[in-house]
Amino acid sequence: MVVPYESLYRKVQIVLQSKLEEFQLYEYDAITSEQLWMYCVEKKWRKQVIEELPLHVVVSAVFSVTPSEILNYAQVKGLQSINGIIDLSREELEELLGTKNNN
Repeated sequence: MVVPYESLYRKVQIVLQSKLEEFQLYEYDAITSEQLWMYCVEKKWRKQVIEELPLHVVVSAVFSVTPSEILNYAQVKGLQSINGIIDLSREELEELLGTKNNN
């Protein structure tokens, strides 16, 4: 997997690894350093110029991430990708979900 901002990613690799070890203590073994990094890039820093972030801000952000934040974000991204694949009208979706009013 190609990660954005690879130079910065390599600089904080030890921080990412430390955070993953913390996750493993709580039995969140499936989260990878790439997923953790992408969460930070796409969610934590989405409105910032990442190249200009001081290193201590990057490290602090990585250490502040919780497993539930990553899992929730992954669920939302998964739902968004499904929505992009399945092209249903509102009526078709309501019928499929059984929420259509048949007055």
